[in-house]
Amino acid sequence: MLARIPMSLGLLLATAVLYGLQAIPLIGIFLMFMLAMFWSVLLVNAAMIGTAVEAVLGRVSRLWLLLPLAFYGGYAAFAVKDQQALQSLQASYDAANAAVSIPFDADRHSLAFTGNGDGSWLSQNFALPVSYSTRADFPEGYLSHRMVDQEICTEVRNSKVLQAAFVYSFGFHDGDSIGDRQFEKRFCMLSMPEKPDRPLVQVSVLQENALEGTLPITRETTTVKMPDGTAFQLLGGVVSPLKWFPMPVMGCALNSGAPSWDCSAGFMRNGFTPIVSGKSRYLRDSLTLATALGLKAVAPSERRTSDSETLKAKFEAIEQSTLERQLANIDAMIADPLAKVIDWRVDVVANRPDALLSRADAIMTGIERAAAVAGNDRYKAREGGRILARLLANLPRDKFVGFGPRILALYAAATDEHWLWEAETVIRRLSDLGTDALPYLLKPQAVAPQINGAAIEALCRLGPAVRPAAEAPLLAMWQNERGDRYRAEQYVAMRRMGFTPPPLPEKEQKTYQRVVADWADISPSSPPRVCATHAEAAARRHEKRGHARTSNLD
Repeated sequence: MLARIPMSLGLLLATAVLYGLQAIPLIGIFLMFMLAMFWSVLLVNAAMIGTAVEAVLGRVSRLWLLLPLAFYGGYAAFAVKDQQALQSLQASYDAANAAVSIPFDADRHSLAFTGNGDGSWLSQNFALPVSYSTRADFPEGYLSHRMVDQEICTEVRNSKVLQAAFVYSFGFHDGDSIGDRQFEKRFCMLSMPEKPDRPLVQVSVLQENALEGTLPITRETTTVKMPDGTAFQLLGGVVSPLKWFPMPVMGCALNSGAPSWDCSAGFMRNGFTPIVSGKSRYLRDSLTLATALGLKAVAPSERRTSDSETLKAKFEAIEQSTLERQLANIDAMIADPLAKVIDWRVDVVANRPDALLSRADAIMTGIERAAAVAGNDRYKAREGGRILARLLANLPRDKFVGFGPRILALYAAATDEHWLWEAETVIRRLSDLGTDALPYLLKPQAVAPQINGAAIEALCRLGPAVRPAAEAPLLAMWQNERGDRYRAEQYVAMRRMGFTPPPLPEKEQKTYQRVVADWADISPSSPPRVCATHAEAAARRHEKRGHARTSNLD
């Protein structure tokens, strides 16, 4: 009887074979997509339970019961040990945190987090009007975060200038778990560059990984530093105790950081279990911080927001300071094409027609200077030149056309590798210059993938007038097997020029049918706006949804 081995142990052999197969990358990649690493949960437990059943039924010696007893008993001992370690940590952390009382006053202090921190959550759920996060990439050094009315949210979302000045709004939910989360419809969170105007209380979090016995810990120490230098510390973090039922996982996966094909085996744990006590699953450390700061909890029904008029005055100040900074950067690019571009952000200027027009002539001159740089220095001039070219493409039509001869002269002199062929927005606008731009729009560089086939839109806008010269090149692109990325653009361009391309090969029939169905109404009489296919498709979808809503109301 002792010589007989339980048949159920064959499942352990199957587990080992499966693990070995996963270690072979070509096979393992398919098994990974089939979640093979989790099959061991079923196989190992089935082997243990099956061995016990065989022993009880007498098929094998009852001494074999010792194997599943050792497996489940040993696992239970480690699981209990993890829970005991968690309870010990919880008691010590709670006691340490309870002794911390931080003399913070929201009316006298500004609360700033290193990184994003939990300021937004504190503003939503506690009487904290505004919080800050450090941002070294902004001259102000900080972003502010505050809760505002939906009216302000809508204004920010509809303003390209405010968004270009890094003023953003975003919604938020209430609730601890996904199932009971509710979207807040009355308010949103607003972030913008803003320097704190009161004595600074700084919050930083140090995270470190450790072991408490066999219990993995991610310990977080929150340090709150007062304006006078006094520092307070709060303890928190998460642990990963073993689950009560053994769930062995054995498998391999791609480690993209190495890169390598890595294998591992172990028991599944309850990851991200908070150490400090509380009823919520998440944000217990944030609640601990709020308690230590003496913040008052606010129910969702009692939320109050910042004054709208004060915020609008801040918007104007941020927009003006950002505009002045960006204009100064643009002037530096224009003055010296080889100057290192420290800040490439120019979107406020691009969306302010008055500011853009005030620099229009200088921008054109700056592009000519950057384009004329030769030798190895041309790579240094490339970045600033492309930024100026993007601004040029934002000019009103009459001003852009006024620069037409100078723009075409630049493209006439540009080599095939010149950075001017990377100026996607300018190439799209060359259609404003009429058929004089045709020789440059037909160059392969003007329809390259890295600029998203920009010239196709420009050719489309020129319409039937350029069909004699553009028909053959467009048909060649259409018949190129690698041209499927711009099928809609190509089809619309040809239809607007007055001809229909032939069907695509069999393997692209679905693409062809979809393109034909979406753009069957395009003809030479279609307005030029249809050539911007992505924007036109979005507009059509929006219009269709509007009709659907109207029909439902009717």
